[in-house]
Amino acid sequence: MKVSKLQASDNRDAIVKAAAAQLREHGFDQMSVTAVAQAAGLTHGALYSHFKSKDALKAAATERAFTDCIESFSNLTPAEFFNRYLSATHREHPEQGCPGAALVSEVPWQPTLSKQAFRDGIEQFVALTRRGLGAADDDNAAERSIFVFAAMVGGLALSRAIRDVDQAGSDSILTAVSSELKRSINCVKRVRKHN
Repeated sequence: MKVSKLQASDNRDAIVKAAAAQLREHGFDQMSVTAVAQAAGLTHGALYSHFKSKDALKAAATERAFTDCIESFSNLTPAEFFNRYLSATHREHPEQGCPGAALVSEVPWQPTLSKQAFRDGIEQFVALTRRGLGAADDDNAAERSIFVFAAMVGGLALSRAIRDVDQAGSDSILTAVSSELKRSINCVKRVRKHN
């Protein structure tokens, strides 16, 4: 039975959404095509009618994961941005969170398509960070935005890495990074005000 264009589009969207969640939760190498197809309510065959390979699916899932995350972090104040990103909730739910922190250590060993999708996502998240900091007109805004994003990704990734063996230490990483970023941003604002 032939599938309509609308249904095919819906099926593809369901696959990419399920793959994006799987990718963030389990990583590139542990993402299961079978589990993605099941979560999307489709068969392997239906999945591979949309994606010629698992690598193509991983790249599309990476792109979708960043798009969803960026959408959920848009329109926040800097304090809200840091509080949400560096939160226990974000740490505990990688499947819904930033693919930067979830996948950063695996990207170097992925095919070019996934590396490019990850790089594009990083660029978009850094741009979102820059807008959130209200630093578009600042001479050092680009570097500061990269620094802030890198600090958040590192803090979240480290917090996740030790959570099961040191909950207090894991929490303290989130708190320390958030506090220092807020302090840094406030210092920049004070300097700008005096100039």
